[in-house]
Amino acid sequence: MGYKPIMSLLKAYFDQNSARFETKMLLAVIFFDVLLLWFCASYLSISYYEAKIYFNDSEILSHIVKFSTFIFGQNDFGLRLPMVIFHVISIVLLYNVSKFYLSCRIDRIFSVILFILLPGTIASAVVVNDAGLCIMLTLLMLYLFHIKKIVVFYILLAASVFIGNDFLAFYLALFIFALIKKDALMAWLCASLFAFSIYFFGFDTNGKPSGHFVDTFGIFAAVFSPFVFFYFVYTLYRIWVKESKNLLWFVCVSAFCFCMIVSLRQRLNLEAFLPFCVIATPLMIRMFMSAYRVRLPKFRKRYRAFGLFIFISLLLNYLVIVFNPIIYKFIDEPKNHFVYKLNIARELSKALKSKDIYKIYTQDEKLVLRLKFYGIESGKELRLTNGKEIVIKRFGKEIAGFKILKR
Repeated sequence: MGYKPIMSLLKAYFDQNSARFETKMLLAVIFFDVLLLWFCASYLSISYYEAKIYFNDSEILSHIVKFSTFIFGQNDFGLRLPMVIFHVISIVLLYNVSKFYLSCRIDRIFSVILFILLPGTIASAVVVNDAGLCIMLTLLMLYLFHIKKIVVFYILLAASVFIGNDFLAFYLALFIFALIKKDALMAWLCASLFAFSIYFFGFDTNGKPSGHFVDTFGIFAAVFSPFVFFYFVYTLYRIWVKESKNLLWFVCVSAFCFCMIVSLRQRLNLEAFLPFCVIATPLMIRMFMSAYRVRLPKFRKRYRAFGLFIFISLLLNYLVIVFNPIIYKFIDEPKNHFVYKLNIARELSKALKSKDIYKIYTQDEKLVLRLKFYGIESGKELRLTNGKEIVIKRFGKEIAGFKILKR
C-alpha cells in the first residue's frame, strides 16, 4: 500500500469517527511509546549525572524522584517513573495546545508523533534531568494561557522561578511577547522573574570568551535530527517574515536565538534551552501541511516523499535508541556506545550483593556515587578494580569486567 492510499484511509477514518477516533489514536500512540520507553529504560542504570541530582537535596527534581523511590523502592523503576509520567503528561498537553494551532485532527496526531520521535524528547523521557519537567510545565503554562486561565497561569509562572534558572528563556520570550501585545502586567512580572532568577541562581559568564556556536548547532541537530532541525529553523524564519506571531513561536524563537547568540561567547547548559524548542512541532506540522495542501495533487509528490523520508528516518532513529543494547554486538570498544555511561552500575551492584559485599572501595568517584544508589557504600577492607572476576555482558558481548581485592 502506497503513501497516498494510507493518507486517504487515515483522513476517511478521522472524518467518519471524528473526536472518538482521534482520542483512540492518541491513546494508542501513547501506549506504544510508553511500552517501548520502558523497554529502553529496563536496560539503563543510574548515571553519575542522575546520581548527583538524586543525592542533591536542593533540587526540586531530586525530591520528586526520591518520593517515587520511597513509594516504589530505591530502584530503576522508581527512579525513572516520574520522567515517564512527565513525558505522558507532556504528550497530552502538547496535543491540547496543538488544537489552537492546527484545525485538522490528523495534523494534531502528526504533531504528537513528531514530538515523540525527536531524539531530545526520548532522552527527556527516560533520563533523569530537568528537561522533562521543564517541557511539561512549559506546555501546561501555554495551555492555561490559551484557555484563558490567566490567574492560574500567573501563579504557575511565578512558582516556576523556584525550580532554578531553567526558565530564563521562557521569561524572556513572554517579556518580548508582552511588550508587543502591550501587556504591562506580564511584562513587569517576566522582567522581575528574569532578574530574580539571575540574581539567586546566577548565569555563568566567567572564564575566557570562546566560541561554541558550531558545537551548539551540532547539539541542536542531534536533538531534533539534522533534517528536522533545518526545517525547525526554516519554520521559525518563515513565521518571522511572513506570518502572524503566536506565543508558541515567541517561546521557541527566543530560546533558540538566545542560545545561539550566547554560544558565540561561551558554552551553555543546553538543558535550559532545548525544552522550549522541541515543543515547536505544532508549528512545523502546520507549516508543512499548509504547503502540502495548497498545491494541486500532482504537485504534492515532493512533499509526500520528504514527509515519508523524515518519518522513516525518525522512526529508525527512535528504534535504534530504544533497542540500543543490541549495538554492543557490532562495536569493538563498548565504551564508545552512546549510553555506556548509563550501563554497568546496576549489574555490578547485583554481583557484589550476591557475594554479600555492601561496602567496597574504588578510585572511580563517579562509580562510587552510582553504586550508592543501589545500596553499595564506599568501604576500606575491599577494593574494586578492573579484571574478570565479575563480567558484565549485553547480548553475549562483554562490556565491562571487575575483580575484588583486599586492601
